[in-house]
Amino acid sequence: MQDSLLLKIGLPLAIAIIMCGIGLTLRGEDFRRIAREPRPVAVGLLGHYLLLPSLGFATAWLVARSGGPHALEFAVGFVLVAACPSGSSSNALTYLARGNVALAVTLTVISALVTFLSVPLLVELALRSFGGEARSIRLPFAQTVLHLAALVLAPVLIGMAVRRYAAAFALRIEPWVSRFALGLLLLLIVAICVTQRTVLTQSLGELGPAALAMGAAAIGGGFALARASRLGLRDAITVGMEVGVQNSTLAIVIALTLLNSPAIAVPAAVYGLLMYVPAFVAAWLGRRAVARAAAA
Repeated sequence: MQDSLLLKIGLPLAIAIIMCGIGLTLRGEDFRRIAREPRPVAVGLLGHYLLLPSLGFATAWLVARSGGPHALEFAVGFVLVAACPSGSSSNALTYLARGNVALAVTLTVISALVTFLSVPLLVELALRSFGGEARSIRLPFAQTVLHLAALVLAPVLIGMAVRRYAAAFALRIEPWVSRFALGLLLLLIVAICVTQRTVLTQSLGELGPAALAMGAAAIGGGFALARASRLGLRDAITVGMEVGVQNSTLAIVIALTLLNSPAIAVPAAVYGLLMYVPAFVAAWLGRRAVARAAAA
């Protein structure tokens, strides 16, 4: 798992290309409108830092009770996933679902900044609850900032610049971005499943149902929280994606380098693959719901 080029290079590169295409659809006014209406951002952060950690600890408790040889480490791994920021692919999936991409990018950026508090606090609590004596955790600040800038900010800004200075070209290629993004993500997920088949074969039976249930509950719960907060359909779709689609790659890096525990990294690898099942279902349902609303 540590040596997979698809995880280290392929997935980040694909997400960066997709984010550049998403930038073609954005304007500065989109972000200024969010600044004037901060409630969707507040609801998204509430879902990410209250609802998702609750689901992470609930899943960890169930896994710890299973009594397997690595049950306690797996339990900590699920909390680590919940403590990490939203994954960059949540922005692409929000675009596919016809959600509010500007809101998605904003929530991804904010969650990445809060990571420096959420990961040490939540993982230390998990280590005390499930993994024995807590360990001191320090996130690689520069690496995380560069990761975020390379995968989200720079590609989006490039796409926005093309939209502003080459509007005709941007409008001509924009209709194809959605199809390309969907095909590229599917191809990459299949490739990762093939290259990581040994890890998946060993852990899917034990951790797959828990990871799938946690991902579905996070996306569905985020959507329900947003609708209960009287957010619009497109904003609610966005909040659901941002709550459920996590940066599992960062969770794997933290588990392997900061915690020195391959066992804690396994739930992140399983969740990082299976979260796309409810995410793609939500994207399909979201596109249909937005289309119906537009037709009405």
